[in-house]
Amino acid sequence: FKALGADVTVLDFSDMQLEREKEVAIREGYEIKLVKADMSKPLPFADSSFDLIFNPVSTCYIEKIEPLWKECYRILSQDGILLTGVDNGINYIVKDIDEREITHSLPFNPLEDPLLMEELMRDDAGVQFSHTLGEHLTALLNAGFKLTNIFEDTNGEGHLHELNIPTFAAIRVIKE
Repeated sequence: FKALGADVTVLDFSDMQLEREKEVAIREGYEIKLVKADMSKPLPFADSSFDLIFNPVSTCYIEKIEPLWKECYRILSQDGILLTGVDNGINYIVKDIDEREITHSLPFNPLEDPLLMEELMRDDAGVQFSHTLGEHLTALLNAGFKLTNIFEDTNGEGHLHELNIPTFAAIRVIKE
């Protein structure tokens, strides 16, 4: 986005990720604003601060997505665009290794299941939560967004990919 001339603000909760963003900016010779914040809390920006929000697949790290999408709506300007990537939950029901056995039910919530938390900690995967595509779309529409496009995709490899089972989606919404 910076290469296209945008003023860029990167928000992340991880000091390590923010440091990586800073390293790339220095290496590539551009300036960005870095903000450490928790996306599950109110965002530290004024109303209508941004024309575009790009959110990569990251909502799997928060239990409740509705507050985030409401905050994104608040900080976007009129006609502002939110582009987000989301996991539709399918990856959470199968074993990572071979993707051939259904091992978990949805929702995948380690705060409600100590065995899931133990599994995530053992795999050093961080605390993750499943959210279906329907949950995301409902929360985005309830926040006030208008859906303008959606694209589903597979993992790119593995058994689910071989079966052409979508596991991710890219969603484009606008604040009207």
